[in-house]
Amino acid sequence: MDNYEKRVDQATSSDPREILGAISIVVGEEGKTLYHHASGFQSLASDAAPLGKDSAITLGSAGKFITHIAALQCVDKGLINLDEPVYAHLPELESLQIISKNEGPDASTKPFTLRFPTKKITLRHLLTHTSGIASPEATPELQAWKASKADEPEPGEDVRDPIVRMFSMPLLFEPGEGWEYGSSIHWTSLLIFRLTKQRMAVYVQENIFNPLGMTSSTYQPASNPEIRAHLLSMVRRDAEGLLFPVNQEPMDLACSITDLGKVLGDLIAPTSKILSKESVALIFSPAFPQGTPASTAIRGNTENYAAPAGIPPTMKEPPINYTVLAGLFVEDVLPLSGMPAGTVTWNGMPNVVWAVNRKKGLAALWGTQLLPVDDEKAVEVMMEFLKGAWAAEFALK
Repeated sequence: MDNYEKRVDQATSSDPREILGAISIVVGEEGKTLYHHASGFQSLASDAAPLGKDSAITLGSAGKFITHIAALQCVDKGLINLDEPVYAHLPELESLQIISKNEGPDASTKPFTLRFPTKKITLRHLLTHTSGIASPEATPELQAWKASKADEPEPGEDVRDPIVRMFSMPLLFEPGEGWEYGSSIHWTSLLIFRLTKQRMAVYVQENIFNPLGMTSSTYQPASNPEIRAHLLSMVRRDAEGLLFPVNQEPMDLACSITDLGKVLGDLIAPTSKILSKESVALIFSPAFPQGTPASTAIRGNTENYAAPAGIPPTMKEPPINYTVLAGLFVEDVLPLSGMPAGTVTWNGMPNVVWAVNRKKGLAALWGTQLLPVDDEKAVEVMMEFLKGAWAAEFALK
């Protein structure tokens, strides 16, 4: 890891600094920490303390896999089946229609059309982003649909769940017949609540954090003084390349690096403490058969994952698939990161990336707290870490 340490130390000590701080960890299949490094400072303050190896970070989308683990636990407990329709628990989804661009003569005044789907949404669809549910800004049609609702009168007292209120919108395609990284995660969270009668923060604490001894993890970092005190400060790079603080309360899942090593290590352990053998096997299996609409769609839409996965812009049809863990399934080695086949990986907004490979018995995580996502300097250092982790002696199995 010499090349990585030289590069990250230079990035966090240069004037001006390229990165405020970065923490990295590599964990083996027995949960043993094989590598652990921190570089930089806790904040931009002139008297800031050096960044500790066990400082905490917020995860952004890199934390979605925790929600997916919780959903798979519901399957393990017999509360739901992966392939049964979710409408008994999420009846709001049954009324969603599929939106498409209107190609008719009235397209200028009516830019979209709606029709009911012929297939039903399942938990597997939600976990693999094949439900048809997208983000509000995903297409011009969805934006036009949202704008068309702006003129509707405000309801009196809206007693609907905030997720239902915010994310009830048309589907982009028939469930199972495409891939769109969007708002399925929010519906999955609501499903877990309705199945378990526990809010996500409570359920995850009792069923994931406690069994794994994750004592420095929380969904409410702003109200947890101990964890908040150890958070790496969030910064943003301005147009001139300089870093400045982001003055906002942390609102996302926050975990210490050691805690993250525990949960990633559990996924590659001979026997998981939190998931059944069947669910773990599913995590490390590709979700989409080759040539299906979902497989074609994910390979053609690399914007959300190319940079932190290590896929060069010139690579067409990258060798990737998807899994129920809210992550890519790597089918062949990725050039820039060195991730080998069988790796499952995903990233988060503040330039965080994790990767796990059960066959090699290895889990790796690199994190900083820097906006915007896919920052060029951060990704460059990230790639040095990932290449070093997969090429190091402890990874050569």
